[in-house]
Amino acid sequence: MFETIDLPVGARTHAAALALPCRGDAPYPAVVVVHDIYGFSRDLRRHCERFADAGYVALGPDLYMGGKPGCVVKTLMSVLTNEGFAYEVIDAARAFLEARDEVDADRIAVAGFCLGGGFALVAAADQSFAVAAPFYGAVPKEASRLKGLCPTIAQFGALDTPYLSHAKRLVRHLEALGVEHEVHIYEEVGHSFMNQLEGKLAPLGRHVPIHAFYDPTTEAIAWDRMLDFFDRHM
Repeated sequence: MFETIDLPVGARTHAAALALPCRGDAPYPAVVVVHDIYGFSRDLRRHCERFADAGYVALGPDLYMGGKPGCVVKTLMSVLTNEGFAYEVIDAARAFLEARDEVDADRIAVAGFCLGGGFALVAAADQSFAVAAPFYGAVPKEASRLKGLCPTIAQFGALDTPYLSHAKRLVRHLEALGVEHEVHIYEEVGHSFMNQLEGKLAPLGRHVPIHAFYDPTTEAIAWDRMLDFFDRHM
């Protein structure tokens, strides 16, 4: 079951996609799903519904608050500072799930794509999530920023030239911190292999350094690996 709700974040509200499982018995595990740079898109809702089909309560908040310029700027600033606006929204989404009767509060994960992958990784370092699944997101330069990180499965594309160094950096950080992890790098895809991009600029993604394009075969492999990791660690 899918619906769009108003998520309270302090004194304001953000739209959020909420998807509930149609099978199994409550309480369910849950996941906060953090969107890519395209924002509150049909693709975000698709991922929430896929999580629900797999037995999770899924909540995907709109970080951009409907595309308001100030909210977009504040979200992008959070990329640089690793704190602030975006993390407030993600924490509010986690708290919303934690308070629901059908959710097992000890089994809440966070997953994110592109922009959201970086947010998911850093948000999971505050020890409030059980497991993290960032996809092709930015990785902090300092390992200390990820101290306290929960078990993490991260997945990248080898053709995603700017973010390949982030994947390798993440491996070093996780090994240094002793975090249980898997980091997968897929040889024939680039950025956004999990995302069905839309809009006039989407076809251009193949021709920029990140080589952004959707690949259903890699998506299926990565999705199964993520769910298997979730099963083992939640």
